Amino acid sequence: MTNKISEHIKLCSEGLREKVEKIKEFITEDIGISIIVLSKNEERCIKRCVDAIMADICSDDEVIVIDTGSNDKTLEIIRNREYFRKIRILEKKWGGSFSEIRNFGISISKKEWIFFVDADETIEKGSISNLKRNLKEINMLYIDVVCCPAIVNIEGKHVIQTARRIIPNNGKIEYFGKIHEEPKYIENKRPCEFIAFDNVILHHDGYMKSVILEKNKQQRNITLLKSIIEEEPDNPRWFYLYSRDGKGFIDNESYKENLLKTIEFSKDLEEFKEYKVRALSDLIEYYLSQGMLEKANQTLKNLKSLEINVSDVLFWEITINLIVMQCNYKKFIEKIIEYKKEHTAVEYGSLNSNGFHLDYLLSRLFFNIREYEKSFSIFNKLEKVGFGDYKKDYYSLQESLKKYLG
Repeated sequence: MTNKISEHIKLCSEGLREKVEKIKEFITEDIGISIIVLSKNEERCIKRCVDAIMADICSDDEVIVIDTGSNDKTLEIIRNREYFRKIRILEKKWGGSFSEIRNFGISISKKEWIFFVDADETIEKGSISNLKRNLKEINMLYIDVVCCPAIVNIEGKHVIQTARRIIPNNGKIEYFGKIHEEPKYIENKRPCEFIAFDNVILHHDGYMKSVILEKNKQQRNITLLKSIIEEEPDNPRWFYLYSRDGKGFIDNESYKENLLKTIEFSKDLEEFKEYKVRALSDLIEYYLSQGMLEKANQTLKNLKSLEINVSDVLFWEITINLIVMQCNYKKFIEKIIEYKKEHTAVEYGSLNSNGFHLDYLLSRLFFNIREYEKSFSIFNKLEKVGFGDYKKDYYSLQESLKKYLG
């Protein structure tokens, strides 16, 4: 019996040997990564970007800087670093398309995976080793995906986990789109599925207001997006990005129309759901800014039916209720003022025959709608006639304001 069992195990082992060896190969093999930095006039941040990369890479990785026409000290700064000879610096003329530059980077990369880092980003320590562990698992499972780092924007600490920056160097994928480019399969132009990593982290400050103004990014973005829309007039992604990047720059009507087109062209396609959700949320904000409460409410219903659990739903639901409350406060104020005009005689109710209780209520309502001068003016009059002592109610507010305002 023992011999038969041993023979059976031996036969099974022979059948599994190839798979086991393949798994062992994946476990022990290190993955080489080509890290590509795109730059143009980045003397403000190129040193910290490349320093962080060089401090985190392994010996089998490569670092490539593709510069698209810097006329400041960007390249000089890199060439003065002690690790200069470990970096490939290539200069390529800017042709008005970020995809063109990324695809050029793909064509010259030598490693198994490619990780694009922009010059205004800084990689967090340990991210490369985390990335390699993640990629080993992907290779082992034969998953056909591209990957997204967690990009933490300095302003607001907003985290983006949908930027497809990490791609396999297999000759099957290229970037498409002149800006906000995305990887697609070359053969059928189908967008790649993606996985997001929360342990591969980039810190980004390129959308600080000072940087946007200095580089005129808003004008650049909407100009490029407008040309992409002409090429792909039924792609909702471009309409959403045009409205988002153009907010405050393009006119209100154009902003609204691009959001509506995003919603219309997204239909019920899962591929575009994230843009439809964002467009609905932005449209609610637009309608509220224009005082169109009913349209905002209807758009909120549409957002709820599409994605009930997104935090935007809760935010807009409460915001709309607060606006309704503010409107009611104003109606209450008008009602009290009108009543006091019509009723000037001494009354015999249980609260106050002179109507001071209504003045007290009026002051509280003014406070709630932030008309503070009117509120405290009424409180002062009430205190002078001996109807209450209200200053004590605001001592804690005074202390809190001191701490907040410094």
